[in-house]
Amino acid sequence: MVSNGAEQGVLLVNPNWRQLEAPFEHLGLGYLAACLRQAGIHTTILDLPLTGGDLQTVVQAVQQGNYALVGCSLTFQESAAETLDFITELKAATTVKIAVGGIYPTFAAREIMTLCPAIDFVVKGEGEITLVELAQTILNGGSVRGVAGLVGRSGSELWETEDRPSIDDLDLLPEPARDTLPQVLAQTGYASVLTSRGCYGRCTFCSVGAFFARFGSKYRQRSADAVIAELERLQTEYGVTNFAFIDANFIGTKGRGQARARQIAETIIAKGWQIKFSIECRVNDVEPELFALLKKAGLCKVFLGVESGSQAVLDRFQKDVTVAENLAALKILSDLDIFVAMGFIMFDDQTTFDDLTANMQFLQQVKTVTGRPYLAKVDPASKVLPLAGTKIEARLKAEERYGGNTLNFSYQIADPLVEKVYQVIRAAAAVRRRFRSLRGRSAYHEFDWQTGKIKD
Repeated sequence: MVSNGAEQGVLLVNPNWRQLEAPFEHLGLGYLAACLRQAGIHTTILDLPLTGGDLQTVVQAVQQGNYALVGCSLTFQESAAETLDFITELKAATTVKIAVGGIYPTFAAREIMTLCPAIDFVVKGEGEITLVELAQTILNGGSVRGVAGLVGRSGSELWETEDRPSIDDLDLLPEPARDTLPQVLAQTGYASVLTSRGCYGRCTFCSVGAFFARFGSKYRQRSADAVIAELERLQTEYGVTNFAFIDANFIGTKGRGQARARQIAETIIAKGWQIKFSIECRVNDVEPELFALLKKAGLCKVFLGVESGSQAVLDRFQKDVTVAENLAALKILSDLDIFVAMGFIMFDDQTTFDDLTANMQFLQQVKTVTGRPYLAKVDPASKVLPLAGTKIEARLKAEERYGGNTLNFSYQIADPLVEKVYQVIRAAAAVRRRFRSLRGRSAYHEFDWQTGKIKD
């Protein structure tokens, strides 16, 4: 949507992040834009990593578009420092009100607003209803302190309104605006689809469950009919044949969750669609019959949260699975010839040499069990991140072992010898990534949507 220079509205911005390896479709901004437009509010999306542009692009848009509010994405905590610098510079060049939202800002609202005085509002929890009400209030000259779900600023004062409950029925939301989808397809070859929110797991390193549980149900799914309708529209209107289901957990709980996945797969097959799709799920979601059906429907890639080959670490992470279940899930997916991207964390603050030994033995077992050596090529220096809102963050802070702040946090491994091993491996991994980069190759193995196989 192009501004006419007269109608005030909302500008939604996804800032650049230097560490981002590849652009992606920002469905969060898409959902916000759809809800704002449904309320009759003029809305523009500027996705800088995808479409190009910089701070000046946004400044010019604000000056020429007569926007009353800028909503700025803060999707990744690791990108927060860079994003807050961007917001500071934007505020210095304009007088527009600026809001941020997401999982990380929700848990660290007062901290980031103190560190970044340019932020006027943090939208807590799901933002669709709150951002619409905030925009309407600003446009109508009302009191923003009457809008639920905010942390706000008035001069030097920070204030907070009550939490807003999350939306129980996700089918009530409009489908996301697809302003950037043509560019997405040209650059990535696939469209993103969100079919659920949250996760039923209780992993200590993940903030997803804690975020959604704070505002309502920990895990919600859209109906199979709504998902199928969106897939059909994307095929008809945009010619999409590759889909990435970006749910934290596509399958969901046993019973209704598996039944929904089965219904989606059976409908795709019945309609004769020739599509490919990827999902994310937990190890204990992988079941031979269901995944064979999903494969027949077009499943070609699974991001699988394995995390460790040490039972002690799995228990410490509250994964509620066993090492044997990890191997069994990998074997099922391998036998079905489904590409697996394995989530794996080599180090945490309590890692022991026994844990490292177990991890190395596990990765060798993965090669043997699956016959796919690439699966064992994980980041050897991967270390758990104490993200805002996680149990690990809370524990490290309680133990006074958390250094810095949420923009630049650090901690040391309890065993000093393991810490030294980590530092050596980290340095070696950095050299390897640099070497591959100079040769024009990605740091890790990538997936080819055209072939459904690995590319390297």
